[in-house]
Amino acid sequence: MTSIWTPHLHPGERIIWSASISSKLVSADLARQRLMAIFIFLPSTIVAALLTLVFLGSIAPRPTINPDAMLAPIYLAFALAIAVLAVAQLFKLARPRQPETAHYAATDQRLIALDAAGVITAEMPAAEIGDVMAGGSRPDLAVLRRDEDSEAAAFPIRFIDRPLEAKAIIEENFPAPPPAES
Repeated sequence: MTSIWTPHLHPGERIIWSASISSKLVSADLARQRLMAIFIFLPSTIVAALLTLVFLGSIAPRPTINPDAMLAPIYLAFALAIAVLAVAQLFKLARPRQPETAHYAATDQRLIALDAAGVITAEMPAAEIGDVMAGGSRPDLAVLRRDEDSEAAAFPIRFIDRPLEAKAIIEENFPAPPPAES
């Protein structure tokens, strides 16, 4: 039986560590995304409706000059902007953002990330692996590049069950270079 990593390994390359994302952690994140969308949608809808009422009141015909009529375009602009924010939250409710990566591995030559179909989504050669940072509420890992001036993105490792164990393994196998003497 071949593993999902076999087609992606270079000759002589071996896996040091691998992990797949946790469905429990992904479900919790999706629930958090939905909850945030609801908490943004409800007040946004109310504020957009109130601003629409103020706009309609400012353009309503009156027997005297209405000083609010000058502000009508501003009321309308804010009402539309907040309504767009509310509608955007509906899209987040319908289709919350799923993680792109499903599997992670560290080999003796690089870090690799695969999607659920087994396609490489990211990789970082061993020579570029710098510090490993843990952070966030899960925590997630971010493997920084040694070259701080590099425009290439860090290598994120998200939604795994034992991130601190992964951090220790990566730091042990890819030690940071000694600080440059000046």
